[in-house]
Amino acid sequence: ISVDEVRRIREQEAFACAEVIGAEGKMFGFGDNPLRMTPERLERLAQEIADFQPDLLLTHWKDELTYPTHWLTADSTVRAAQMAQCKWNLRFFEPNIGTAARVGFVPDHYVDISEVFERKLEALRTLAAQPHLVSLYTTCNRWRGIESGCKYAEGFVRFVPTPPLLNLLAG
Repeated sequence: ISVDEVRRIREQEAFACAEVIGAEGKMFGFGDNPLRMTPERLERLAQEIADFQPDLLLTHWKDELTYPTHWLTADSTVRAAQMAQCKWNLRFFEPNIGTAARVGFVPDHYVDISEVFERKLEALRTLAAQPHLVSLYTTCNRWRGIESGCKYAEGFVRFVPTPPLLNLLAG
């Protein structure tokens, strides 16, 4: 099918998923694979962050080299948040399931999702073009639950920029 048809299907699925979890969805139509983040698009993302003033930003793992669009999304999110010049708390979520060890993703905190896990599965089922995600996330979230002492959990890494002074001392 055409790239435009894939985009249309993915958008419909994303909005259906957001509805299941009670979130508001918004699409900018930037495309995927390849994702092109022009200065204008970065400005638009920064303006959205500045206008919305989120307490928390979630994005792909910063070193997810297995899927270039995910890496670029993470980089663009960090840059746009910095450009927005507002208070923000950024967390990276689990990379492509099964690749965490290869790309250096080690959670520094967990969120117990046991009470909402069935709703997560319901939301994942709306992503009909990716039916494998249900079993992959079930396994991953169970594993993260074992690591953190609950039934199901998600692991995250906090974004902590390296202070410039440390860079000088390391060199």
